[in-house]
Amino acid sequence: MLRILALILLGGAQPCFADTSDDLFLRINQERTAAGLAPLTRSPKLDQLASEWAATMACNNAQSHRPLSKSLLNTNGWKNLSENIYGPTADGSASAIFRAWMGSSGHRENLLRESTTLGGIGIAKTKSGAICAVFNGAKLAPPTPVATSSSNSSSSEVAFPGVGLPDFVPKSMRDPAAALPSNSDGRKLNQLGRTNL
Repeated sequence: MLRILALILLGGAQPCFADTSDDLFLRINQERTAAGLAPLTRSPKLDQLASEWAATMACNNAQSHRPLSKSLLNTNGWKNLSENIYGPTADGSASAIFRAWMGSSGHRENLLRESTTLGGIGIAKTKSGAICAVFNGAKLAPPTPVATSSSNSSSSEVAFPGVGLPDFVPKSMRDPAAALPSNSDGRKLNQLGRTNL
């Protein structure tokens, strides 16, 4: 276990699997191109994530998905994240892994997701020699706009003067019909030029 983790931390996937992961990544991009999709960009960060999880599966000699959390997305600046797993099994060739993923609708969908722009591969071996493989796909989240002055508040708030509400209502309450409680006679909604529907 320590040897596997040391190899991951020092250089990503284990050197003996570099050709297999490169071949697998090439096959994924060929399939995406054939489907009319843009090829994925190889991400060292996703390679590391996939390698860590492949090593975990190999250490446990069991197939399981990583718990994908919002904090994992936020920490890495990803908008989305998908995962395909394989093994542990005796055939760890790129063609066997690729066939297995393409033969499963959910795994195929992950590989051919149009919104995915980055990819990474991790491969590890159990003590008995079985192979575990992981694909992680992601897309970078768009940069968050930073408010520079109070004049930008109109993008997140909207004013409803003179209707007995605070001067500004949060963006989530911009639709008065949805935000305000409805009275049976519709008085509050009619103050905003709306009627009860």
